[in-house]
Amino acid sequence: MKKGIAPSEVAKLFYKYLQQKNYEKWLLTFRKYHQDQAERYGSSPDLYWRAGQKMQEKYGYVYKHVPEKDTQLDESRWKFFFQRYRSDGKKSGSPAPITIIRDEELDGEWRVDVATV
Repeated sequence: MKKGIAPSEVAKLFYKYLQQKNYEKWLLTFRKYHQDQAERYGSSPDLYWRAGQKMQEKYGYVYKHVPEKDTQLDESRWKFFFQRYRSDGKKSGSPAPITIIRDEELDGEWRVDVATV
């Protein structure tokens, strides 16, 4: 993943790559700790990927950023929200939160810590 990407762009790429079923690029949106745990069954990336793909197959979700809900939690954490839409264009539930942190293991780059699919 390119260096210097803004936190909101990391969040957008997380959902873009999930929708595109591009596991390799999607995994790079995570902080280093989660990348290292990805092969473990039940790890955050494992659960997010399996649940996200199931939702893609079942509902054809499209995720749209809701910028008015963006919140900077502190100097190293942001929370963004994405509204899920089904393939028929109907909203599905409340906007899904995703937390992006500055990952010191990746030289302070912004990466996904916690997400909702």
